[in-house]
Amino acid sequence: MKKKIALLFMFGMAFGLIQAQSFQLGIKTGFNSTSFDTDAGYGLDKVKDEFKSGYLIGGWTRIGLLGNLSVQPELYYSKKSGATDFETRGSESFSYYSWDIPLLAHLEVIDLKLLKIYGVGGPVASFRAKDESTLSIASVDFDYDGEDFKSTNWNFQLGAGVQLMRFTLDARYEWGLNDMSHTDMDRKSKSLIFALGYRLF
Repeated sequence: MKKKIALLFMFGMAFGLIQAQSFQLGIKTGFNSTSFDTDAGYGLDKVKDEFKSGYLIGGWTRIGLLGNLSVQPELYYSKKSGATDFETRGSESFSYYSWDIPLLAHLEVIDLKLLKIYGVGGPVASFRAKDESTLSIASVDFDYDGEDFKSTNWNFQLGAGVQLMRFTLDARYEWGLNDMSHTDMDRKSKSLIFALGYRLF
């Protein structure tokens, strides 16, 4: 009973906040360039991590708080890819698909009426949808779908962008806060993300 009352109270507070402050809803799409910093283990002292391209598609909301400060929750489906070269013992390329939920602070820095410049930053919860890997040893490729990555991972984003009428264009840097790998290899992601958004209302 107490939990139900607490949930109703939280929903009521959220609804009241949306009604009291400015509220925006939009869609977005973009691409990323990602590398997974790898500590290989297995007696391998040297590995080379490569950047690979991926994509994202989803939506965002923005709720005004105080002055030029807003909170901007987002939800998007993302593909991040990378590759690792294990000295002379082969290489691995992989893709990590996930549902990502950034919870960002949005601050308008410059308002030129038609054009606005803003900064964003905050944590990102990433929930694995699936992952795919190709392991190459002695010119032989082994493809497999597995669970090399943990089901939940945490990242942090920091970036800036411009808003022109209903359109937004921003660039962000995202870095992993935890080891993503289920294997003996430690892996953390780092990504450069470019996204185009459109405000529906």
